[in-house]
Amino acid sequence: MSLMVGAFSVNAQLIGFRVAANSGMLMSEFGTSDVPHPNALLASPATSSDRFTPQLSAGLEGEILFQVTEKTYFGIELDYTHLKGFNDDPPVFNYFLTPYFQYYQDEFIVSPLEYNTRLFNVAVNYKYFFMPDKTFTPFFKLTGVVALVGTELRYRDFSQEEPLPGFDLNVIDYAFNDGEGADVLYARGTSISEQKKWPAFHVGGGIGFDYALSDNLLFEIDGTCTVLNSGIIDGVPNFTYANEEGADLLKYNRRLSLTTQISVGLVFLFEIGDGGRGGDGRIDPNFPFYRNKH
Repeated sequence: MSLMVGAFSVNAQLIGFRVAANSGMLMSEFGTSDVPHPNALLASPATSSDRFTPQLSAGLEGEILFQVTEKTYFGIELDYTHLKGFNDDPPVFNYFLTPYFQYYQDEFIVSPLEYNTRLFNVAVNYKYFFMPDKTFTPFFKLTGVVALVGTELRYRDFSQEEPLPGFDLNVIDYAFNDGEGADVLYARGTSISEQKKWPAFHVGGGIGFDYALSDNLLFEIDGTCTVLNSGIIDGVPNFTYANEEGADLLKYNRRLSLTTQISVGLVFLFEIGDGGRGGDGRIDPNFPFYRNKH
């Protein structure tokens, strides 16, 4: 992976394997904001906000790395990312007024919400290392990712002894105990949803560094920001209000999501073969993983 290993043979092919834990969050949504439906505005608390507060969560990732040049690497990554957040003072989202909302059409209550979103990613990464052959090696990376998105939006579980002002805990308790998934307001790509995971694509970049623990073991940290072409990361499909020819309409509003992720892990470097050297005992310096010890 890194370019700092000097104890390998004069000519060698190297391959890197990275395993890491990650933590990500949804920062915001891009695109045209939803125009609230008049009925949604009427039913929403005056203090409400449609923004969710991100929560820390954990995921896993693995990557195989190929050296292309002295300073650049190409990687193929498998990644599981868990994103979650909460909103203790939500509005009535337009989605709850559409025919697609099937759970509480007649008894929806304005109550704190939370989302849990899981992404299964296949990523292609490009990494450029600024200082080859150093113990500490910073880098930047570009990434392109194909993702499968599954998400759930639920009421938050209230266990406090005193009810919150304006909330009917009996209704909430009923929702949580009325069968599997009864508290779910929206789901896609989960065990309680008939819809498959949402396929999406995201691109972005980041920075990080490697620190050599030994000749073939590196500690790595990186941070990445990506823009994802999906608006359900926060568990709420986007609909915007329009009045056309006197008719009140709610139209699907495609939005993008900005996510960030920090990864911490280890990179294992392996020397494979002797480079397929010919009669003169040397290999083509343009071959992947070529290392020329100085």
